[in-house]
Amino acid sequence: MTILNNMFKSLMALCLVAGMASCDKNEIYLGGADTGILNSPDGNVVYVTDGGGRGETGFVEFSDSYVLSLYLRSSKDVSGTVSATFTYDKAVLDAYNAGSGTEVPLFPEKYVSLADGGKTAIAEGSLSSAPLNVTFTSDSSLDPETTYAVPLRVNAENAQMAGGSDGYIILVRDVTSFPGAEKYYDGKPGMKIIGVLEVNDVNPLNTMGFTMKRSGKQFFDIVVLFAANINFNQQTGRVYVSRNENVQALLDQREKYLRPLQDRGMKVVLGILGNHDQSGVSTLSDATAKAFAQEVKNICDTYELDGIFLDDEYTDYGAAASGSYPGFVEQSYEAASRLGYEIRKAQPSRLLISYRYQALFQGVEIDGMNCGEIWDYVVNDYWVTSDPTTTYPGLRQDQAGTGSWNCSDWSQCIPANKSWTERFSLTGMREEGFGTMMIYNFTCNPDYWMTPYIVRDMGTTANDFWGDELLYDNSWYPKDY
Repeated sequence: MTILNNMFKSLMALCLVAGMASCDKNEIYLGGADTGILNSPDGNVVYVTDGGGRGETGFVEFSDSYVLSLYLRSSKDVSGTVSATFTYDKAVLDAYNAGSGTEVPLFPEKYVSLADGGKTAIAEGSLSSAPLNVTFTSDSSLDPETTYAVPLRVNAENAQMAGGSDGYIILVRDVTSFPGAEKYYDGKPGMKIIGVLEVNDVNPLNTMGFTMKRSGKQFFDIVVLFAANINFNQQTGRVYVSRNENVQALLDQREKYLRPLQDRGMKVVLGILGNHDQSGVSTLSDATAKAFAQEVKNICDTYELDGIFLDDEYTDYGAAASGSYPGFVEQSYEAASRLGYEIRKAQPSRLLISYRYQALFQGVEIDGMNCGEIWDYVVNDYWVTSDPTTTYPGLRQDQAGTGSWNCSDWSQCIPANKSWTERFSLTGMREEGFGTMMIYNFTCNPDYWMTPYIVRDMGTTANDFWGDELLYDNSWYPKDY
């Protein structure tokens, strides 16, 4: 298992399919194309890629089911029709394991289906076939932390395979059996925990160590990477998402640090707040907000993030209001809501969370869309006991959060502090219909003096919110990025 897990970690950092980053071809060889043959003028030479044009090997990670599209391609227009048949063939994996000294296990053939009997073709004068869909299904019996292989044999007619190899391997992880994070109370969806991590100090993998005893579910539902920034480039006149070296390292190495959280059912969300210039969550003109929302979408698309957490702080509000810079307005509730609206329009299926502070304390209707449609969740600042639904018209109670913790300060932190319990009640939040609670600056470093109190109160939260017992595996992932 250790060998396989280590192999998986290295492959995950290198190989991705269906929107993931491409492999580093120098790290692993699985029957790759010989470019000399590809460029040969004699005869038809074909090879296999996924939909993104990536070849040599594929990688699929799925829950329940997944469809991967493969293509037969040529580097030049083929002469005559080139047809090929893909078949599941264990001998392809046997040869690979023998040649590379690995022991990658076989993904069961009964869970793999090849459309059209595995047949595809490149028409004369074309460079590519139509997609051949490979469907993967699950019965939840496979180890979700093991990488398996689907070995395919490619039998081509009227062509030779590039590199002389007719084998193609798809690496597969079936994460269906992970219990997920969706928790319940009395048969109804339970409150959700938003963990905000200062990633300059805390490795997000540390959120994985907290699970429920009875259900096996993760304690955290949403993990916020805190934080990227909104900044203004005076040379280009563009407002953009800036990321320090720690945030960028996590995004660049998402297979190591972020995908394991998503595998286990947690949503990974990027925090965005001001950064000491005039650009901020609440200072963009309508046109600037729309352009910035597209920038945000591009970041989420590129790094497969589940959403955005907006925080209105650390902006030079005076500069924005001065009129010296086009594209900016005086800080306002309307500008903050406008940005949320544009982000929601740009990516309606992703999460959008408002930290109810400064101009985000109140939401307003934008272009006929009320706040309940713009935001998925609105969470209170520390000590704020008012109900977010009172300043966010249309927001449902189960979208509102109160009782936020600040794990960096005992005086304004956790239920272990009497000042907290005088203001909030965990069972009261649940009974009043609140849907979420934020834990800011979460950490569980064993050397941190507050860790025992934080873990204890997480256990109390698990019992009061979901009637379950917290399990903590006592693991600690250091900041190694």
